[in-house]
Amino acid sequence: MKRQAWLDYMKFIAMFLVVVYHTPPRCDCDGHVHELALFNMGAPVFFFAAGYLFNMARQKGFFTFLGHRARQLLVPYTTFFIIFYALWLIVGRRMAGPEEQAIAVTEPLWQFLQGTPDVVLGPFWFLAALFTMQVIYYPIKRLLPGCLPLVVALLMSLSLLVMPDVPWLRYWNLDKALLYMPLYAMGSCCQGLVDKFSFGGSLRSVAWLLLGALGLGFLIVAPQTIDRAVAYVLAPEAIILVLPLYTAACKWLESRFGTSRIAQTVAITGITYLALQNYLIGVIKIVVARLMGDGVFDDNILLKVVVAAIVMALLYPLALLIERYFPFLLGKPYKKANP
Repeated sequence: MKRQAWLDYMKFIAMFLVVVYHTPPRCDCDGHVHELALFNMGAPVFFFAAGYLFNMARQKGFFTFLGHRARQLLVPYTTFFIIFYALWLIVGRRMAGPEEQAIAVTEPLWQFLQGTPDVVLGPFWFLAALFTMQVIYYPIKRLLPGCLPLVVALLMSLSLLVMPDVPWLRYWNLDKALLYMPLYAMGSCCQGLVDKFSFGGSLRSVAWLLLGALGLGFLIVAPQTIDRAVAYVLAPEAIILVLPLYTAACKWLESRFGTSRIAQTVAITGITYLALQNYLIGVIKIVVARLMGDGVFDDNILLKVVVAAIVMALLYPLALLIERYFPFLLGKPYKKANP
């Protein structure tokens, strides 16, 4: 598939929202439900983008597909964990305080094996969930024609309404894989429809705006008005309503600005951004708090966005450096220099 610049813009925006979400002040409690909407417009959108890029016709078999996805997802999952686990053992536990020091040194290892590296590398829940999701989705797509995989994915996602808090669902983020599978299935099954998501006429543009407003309205209002567990399970359907507007906006950026090298680089090096962002945010938070006081981040949304933008900028050369000189961390081969 030819590289599409709008997907790079989508991944860039989604990554920026992920960084903004992880930047303090962060609160998912009542009165700050916009944080949940912010999250849902970030990380889950990557599942949709991954599904759009999935092409069953190019797959040579399940085990070949499994090996390819393991190299792209599980290798960086492992290499970055080893690095940050070592750093956590050496300095991280002492810097984080007594609560972190109370965690057994083997706990991160168990979390790593279970696909939930919360202590050392929390954002990598996404890699574990994506791998689990793709392993489940592949045979569904192989066996069922047309849009039936999307129907199955919706039913599997909604099944979480009747089996909440089942412990085994947390292994390798199976619960999140099931929850967000409709986004992946939509990208995979509805590529022709997605190609029509653009501001190609006033009626179409109004439709995307109305659907987007409805989806965002649900993401913001539902946690305050209905059971939050139910709102959580229904969030992917609300995100689907926003995706036409999201996609059309990214396609407008492509038509207006063409290919963006910055957006493309962030899209390609997304795993590195995911791995390093929380640690860089933590360093900047410590520095800013010492310069301006501990309460400087309290309800300071502008500072939240500014710090997120700084993190995105500082990670750019680091991501390029790893991509060029340490590709083995990402499961990639070294690129041969041009003669």
